[in-house]
Amino acid sequence: MPANGSHGLCWAHSPEHAERRSRAASKAARSKGNREVVDLKEEIKSVIADVKAGDLDRTDAAVMIQGYRALRDFIELERRVKETAELAAEIEELKREYGVA
Repeated sequence: MPANGSHGLCWAHSPEHAERRSRAASKAARSKGNREVVDLKEEIKSVIADVKAGDLDRTDAAVMIQGYRALRDFIELERRVKETAELAAEIEELKREYGVA
């Protein structure tokens, strides 16, 4: 983006827009992760209901639940990696702002 703001920075780095950027990024991050968790939860409930109804073998259901656990772990890992990257970017921005880097 062009650096034509009042501080000589683009919109994405302007301190004037920091809070707005933060809210937008936070909302975007929550919506994807929450949707995945909600979807997994619904699928697991469906598996449980199918086992109870006798429509799904317990062994097959156990393997499916293991798969859901792996997906849950990857969702958590993805969240932590993204959170770490965001913190690193914020630290770098602060270093530049205070002339440390």
